Amino acid sequence: MTSLIFKQIFSTSVNHFDAAMLIYLESFPPSERQPLAKINERITAKKSQLFVGILDKEVICMALLWDFKNADFTLLDYMAVSEKHRNNHFGSELFQFLVAKVKRSHKFMLLEVENYLFGDNREQRKKRINFYLKNGSYLLENVPYVLPSLDKSLPLEMLLMIAPKYKNTHLKKSEIENLIKLLYKEIYEKPENDALLVSVLKKIRNKIPLKNMKIG
Repeated sequence: MTSLIFKQIFSTSVNHFDAAMLIYLESFPPSERQPLAKINERITAKKSQLFVGILDKEVICMALLWDFKNADFTLLDYMAVSEKHRNNHFGSELFQFLVAKVKRSHKFMLLEVENYLFGDNREQRKKRINFYLKNGSYLLENVPYVLPSLDKSLPLEMLLMIAPKYKNTHLKKSEIENLIKLLYKEIYEKPENDALLVSVLKKIRNKIPLKNMKIG
């Protein structure tokens, strides 16, 4: 089995950055994509961390991390494998590398994943969630999280996950509220009085269990 070589990309002027952005553009719909100029700005300002996986001198996967300075979490902002290398072990290899890196910083990975109860591609969404569960992630049960659209289309129904196993079996309402506020503020640049954010926070329950159970 061929292993990937992982590398952090600090400059947006190198070829590896361009290769990573091509994978990014082919992997995510406009409603979930930040503009390339925004990604460029965040990497240059050292707000986002870009990692690539290299196989035989070719960039075949990429990931962007965003570290929340005042929380126990680092967001897996984006992760993708090039189309011709999917359905192999490379996605798992990249994910495990990222989890280990975050864990060394004494933090946990936070993931936003499409809710499998919505959309036309429900089986694909289940498969994606089960991929993360198989790789040691835990689903925050019954959190009605909604992703603000990035192309002015309708917001997206999402789920939140954590990796690796968390220090507690559940999260408190206040912890989830703070996390979602951070996401809206830092990633999506929304104010605390944003109507969508307010509506999401109203639905958060008092106790959020963490589950690692395959979605059927």
